[in-house]
Amino acid sequence: MSKIQIGGILQTTDLALIQVLGLPATTGPVATIMAALGRSGISAQAVVECADACGKRSLAFTVPRALLEAALPVVEQEARALEASEVRAIAEVALVAVYGPHFSDRPAIAGTMFSALAAAGIDLLMVTTSISTVAGVIAAPALERAVAVLQETFLLP
Repeated sequence: MSKIQIGGILQTTDLALIQVLGLPATTGPVATIMAALGRSGISAQAVVECADACGKRSLAFTVPRALLEAALPVVEQEARALEASEVRAIAEVALVAVYGPHFSDRPAIAGTMFSALAAAGIDLLMVTTSISTVAGVIAAPALERAVAVLQETFLLP
């Protein structure tokens, strides 16, 4: 099987992952949490929200690791007010991504990336995609190995 051509590999270090579990399945909880972070001068990145089979929602996002201690009380306060079931944080994560044009027209990229990382024993804590990027949040110590795996897996320019 031939390698899939991509534009390159991105990596972002010094991140922390925050997860808010058991949010009510109503309009607004994500906006409430993101607005509170914004008012505190904290930018969230790689934001993912989804509904579960029990009628609850979960939110996951990254923040700069240096701002985790400032972000957590803000998120926990909003989560309590929204009656979320739990807030979790992982202090040392990184984001690794592959990018290129028209990824939405090339369905094998996400599966190829995630399969390669899984085969290498690299756990994806969160995934996100866009029209031109497939990204995964992983434990920070695994970043170098993840980049090497992706360099082997894909055809780079």
